[in-house]
Amino acid sequence: MDIKQLQTFITVAKLLNFREAGEELNYSQSSVSDHIRNLEKELGTKLFERLGKKVFLNESGKKLISLAEKMIQDEKEIQGLFNKNEKISGLLRIGAAETLSVFWLPPILKEYRIIYPDVKVTLRMADCAEFPKMLSHNMIDVAFSLHDQSQHEYISQINIFKDSTVFIAAPDHPLVNLKRIKIHELENHSFILPEAECCYRVELEELLKEHSIKIDTIMELSSLEAIKQCVKIGLGISLLPKIAVQREINKGELAILTIENCDISICAKMIYHKQKWISPPLNALKNMICTNNKEEEHKIS
Repeated sequence: MDIKQLQTFITVAKLLNFREAGEELNYSQSSVSDHIRNLEKELGTKLFERLGKKVFLNESGKKLISLAEKMIQDEKEIQGLFNKNEKISGLLRIGAAETLSVFWLPPILKEYRIIYPDVKVTLRMADCAEFPKMLSHNMIDVAFSLHDQSQHEYISQINIFKDSTVFIAAPDHPLVNLKRIKIHELENHSFILPEAECCYRVELEELLKEHSIKIDTIMELSSLEAIKQCVKIGLGISLLPKIAVQREINKGELAILTIENCDISICAKMIYHKQKWISPPLNALKNMICTNNKEEEHKIS
């Protein structure tokens, strides 16, 4: 049943004049007549008595008036549930790479929760390669990834920030005493690396292959914290995002190895499905991150 037809019916019933009803609703008189005619046809009954130029509400019309008013009120209430001016509430499901979950996302979520306390947030850590599938299966609403997902036509991608990676070692590692280290000096050293799908590990392996350098990968770990602990006790060297090791470097628990001609960076991205409805909680998060990015760019410039 068409809400516009019901609104026209109520207005005609109030004014008992098709022309005046059209003026109030900003419709032509013929449109008003069409609305009433189509509504009567759908209901299978006349709603008005027409005596010359005068219009009267008949018994069927009187029965309909209260229900029609209720339906219009219900429609307004439904629209109000999703009114952008209303308090934002609901569920927001986030997926994120471990680096971003641990070292970047927490203050963002803290700010978000302060502004939008009625939104329930769930966070799932996963490998970046899993996010496109998770989005396409509606397992999450948004993901924060370190992988470039632009090859997926159904993914929208927003660059958030760039960060460098650093080679790290225990403070007493023999390479730490060298101010500048040629990449060939990494040959045959023990390495502790993240899993093979990790984007910066892939770049490292391509770089080593380009220079025909062989390293001894003694461990492959999925946990950044596990990698850092193994490096701390001297089991080997690793390559990790600087954001993930800055605290340990500042405390002297880890040391940076300065490798010549080795510039491997990461780029954090916000990704979501192009056909996904941008719910108020998701739109609020998106706007917050984009605003923060613009503020950071302004500080830098």
